[in-house]
Amino acid sequence: MDTDQAISQVIDGCLVGEESAVEHLIRTLSPLVQRLTYSILDDPAEADEATQDVLVRVVDHLYTFRREASFTTWVSAIALNVCRARLRRRRTRARLMQRVQGMFRSSPVPMEHPEERAIQNEEEAAVWRAMHILTESQREMLILRYFVNLRLAEIGQICGVSERTVRSRIHAAHDRLRELLSDHA
Repeated sequence: MDTDQAISQVIDGCLVGEESAVEHLIRTLSPLVQRLTYSILDDPAEADEATQDVLVRVVDHLYTFRREASFTTWVSAIALNVCRARLRRRRTRARLMQRVQGMFRSSPVPMEHPEERAIQNEEEAAVWRAMHILTESQREMLILRYFVNLRLAEIGQICGVSERTVRSRIHAAHDRLRELLSDHA
């Protein structure tokens, strides 16, 4: 049995309410979704919450999967949308905190990020920092391409742009990363 057929059978089982199919689907998708949400959000706790949100959304909206695109593409699109919403909320909170801090004229307390402690290798840390300097669009394209291993056409479907645009953004992101990392060396 090939992978597409196996996924199709699991989806069919989920749609008729088979508990074991839902459990299998969640176990199968969790690593992919976790990797994607962590790569975008860069916060383990928030990535865990986002992963749960994505998995619930996938199961709740499984009936809308039209099987025109690959299942991984469909799930990745849901994960990307969940992460984008969380990033928008995060930026809104950050702006609000800046205003509140400005009102009280107090200096912000530097927050220690667990992921900074976890990254031991200086080269990996430099790449990670450079990734966060890229535009959100470029960062998303690289994450979908290299962390999720999607094809350019699938990334285009998820982001609502042409394959040519995906290729262009990835190329621009590579150029920018090279520039940023050469400054680091």
